[in-house]
Amino acid sequence: PGINDVIRGIVMELSFHYGVQKIHGFRNGFQGFIPKYGHDVLDLTPDIVTEIDEGGGTVLGTSRGGQDPGEIVDCL
Repeated sequence: PGINDVIRGIVMELSFHYGVQKIHGFRNGFQGFIPKYGHDVLDLTPDIVTEIDEGGGTVLGTSRGGQDPGEIVDCL
């Protein structure tokens, strides 16, 4: 499956099977954890992900890595 299919499946399963109320998506891979890159956190809901499997790419974006692990841990 594509990345959007995986995101959709996880959000739907967490929401409907486990009752999780808040699911956050971090944009552009590990860059999304680091404030200096300026990526907003995306709240993922069943309404938002219902049709994302119909498009290519990924709604969250990706990055090639290279971020400082310490900065990522600080965000968590």
